Formats: sequence, C-alpha cells, structure tokens
Amino acid sequence: MKKIETIVPSGKKDAVIAAIKKIGVGGVTVHQVQGQGAQDPPLVGEFFSREMIICVADDPKVDEIINAIANVACTGTKGDGKVFVTEVVDALDICTKKRGTMDI
Repeated sequence: MKKIETIVPSGKKDAVIAAIKKIGVGGVTVHQVQGQGAQDPPLVGEFFSREMIICVADDPKVDEIINAIANVACTGTKGDGKVFVTEVVDALDICTKKRGTMDI
C-alpha cells in the first residue's frame, strides 16, 4: 500500500478528488493547508493557501493515480502543487480491529 499526498491550489481540489475516485480509490482525506515552496521569496508570516488531499491505494494503482492528478492539476505555471508517495507498512481499522491491507 502507498499513501499519496497531493498539495494543490484550492480551485483544483474537486477535479483532483474526482480523478482519484474515477480510478477506484474510495476514500480521501482533505486538509486546508498553508505553506511556501522552496523557491518562493521569504515572506515572513505570509503563506499560500492550498488543499492537501490524502489517499491510500494498492501499489498497482499508484502510477495511474499520479498521472490522473497531474493531468487535472497541471496548468503549466509555478505553484501547481506537489505529489508525495510513501510506503504504508500497516493500517488498523479502529472499529473492526482489522489490520493490514483493507478496503482502502
């Protein structure tokens, strides 16, 4: 399993979620976040508002998800966002106590 974290401008949130769900990923988590890119000028106390969309998917779907995100979120300009992929070594459904790969 992999965790895919996507940071995009707020206006791209719905399109990214739709693209992820179209591939068959059932659940997503969305956070409103603020930050600056590494190449942004140092603006003390000023950050850009973005949306962070998190999903967990089986390994064979990861490339398809990343490509779908890039296709809907890319405008070709600086600030389109980032995608981070990390390994999920375990998971627990709190209610059922089921561990490992589950309906994600």
